[in-house]
Parts: sequence; C-alpha cells; structure tokens
Amino acid sequence: MSKKAVVLLHGFGEDATVWAGFVPFLQKSFRVITPDYASLEHLSTMEAYATWIKELLTAENIQQCTLIGHSMGGYIALAFAELFPEMVTGLGLFHSTAFADTDERKAIRIKNVSFLEAHGTAFFIKNFTPNLYAETFVNQHLEIVQKHISYSSQLPVKALMTAMDAMRLRPDRRHILSQAKYPVMFVVGKQDKSIPFDDALAQLRLNPRITSLMLDQVAHMGMVEEPEECLRFVKKFLLT
Repeated sequence: MSKKAVVLLHGFGEDATVWAGFVPFLQKSFRVITPDYASLEHLSTMEAYATWIKELLTAENIQQCTLIGHSMGGYIALAFAELFPEMVTGLGLFHSTAFADTDERKAIRIKNVSFLEAHGTAFFIKNFTPNLYAETFVNQHLEIVQKHISYSSQLPVKALMTAMDAMRLRPDRRHILSQAKYPVMFVVGKQDKSIPFDDALAQLRLNPRITSLMLDQVAHMGMVEEPEECLRFVKKFLLT
C-alpha cells in the first residue's frame, strides 16, 4: 500500500527549508513533498501557484494529497482546493487565513512592493523577518532568526514583489472551509501580527471538521517557535 501524500507549502519570504524539522519525522509514515517556489518570478496569482503545484504533483504521479500551507502557502492550498477539489484529502492552514486582505492590509502590501523595488531583498528581509516571530523568541533565539534572514536575503526581488501582489489580489475563500468534506486544521499563534486572532476564531466555527492548535507564546512561525508541539498536532491530524 502506497503512503499517503502530504504537501507542505512554504510561506512568503522563506523557502521549503522552513519544513526541514518536520520532514524526517513525517517521512516515516507519509510521502512528503515540499515544493519550492520562492524564486519563481512568473506566477502572478494564487491560482497560478496552485496550478504549478498541481503540475508538479502530476509529474510525481500523485493523484490525491493533504495540503498544509504556512501563511502564503495556506493561500495557495486554498486556491488548489478550489481548482482541484478531487485531489484534496485534507487541508491545513498554518498561521494562515481564508479571508481576503482588508483595505488596510492591501495598502501595506503595496508599500512593501514599493520598498522592495527601491531597496532590494536584503534590506526588506532584515526588517520584515523579525516581526514574524514572538519578541521573546527573537530575544532568546536570535541566531535562528538571523539564519532565516540570511537565506531569505538571497531570494530574487522580483519573485518577492510578484508574490506580494498575488497575496494582495487573492479573493476570500472561506467557502472552501465551510464546504469542506475532508478534515481541516488550523495552527494559530496568539501573538501573530499577520493573522488577527479574531479572524482565526471566526474561521474555526465554519465547519465541525476543523480542528485547531492554539499557541499562546507563538507569533507566525510555529514550526520554528514550538516545533515539537506543532509536529505532534500535524501528525495526529494526518493520522485521523
């Protein structure tokens, strides 16, 4: 019997190595795929990212899978579930949301694109990355945050600008959650500056199939900030 396929989708300003701590443990029971689209410059919508993922899975002869997406990866997973519902056996949103951007959030993304264009990747990432982590974590594990900054500073500026625009333009997809016939999971950081806690709570009520992990001391990077707790939750979700 072939192993169940699990697709781990990374977020904005990071690459597939964000899942490095999970892969060795999940591979014991599942076929794990970690697509890396961080440097791609030609994908201008979440639907385009999702189609790129679908083509990759087809090439790997994977017909069904559970998708778990971190932040922007969750947006891609939702677009995938809308475009290719017959392929989805489960959906995980890791510090992510099915809501569209608010007008305020859209304005911030436009400013970020302008900043990237004016100053380049390295300067942007240096300012952007620490805010993804809880302040206490940054103070206690500065070397981990610096490592994240180091590898992300190598990403092509055009790829980041294109991804930022794609996030701004994505539609509301909460109907994917409310209509899901498969298990859905949320990982929520109570100190997350990117995903409002009230938004997360509102989505948890959309479908009785939704399970969640609430992390009091975590911001936007649970797989790094509390890896053991997150891994336990993900494994339990995948085995249900």
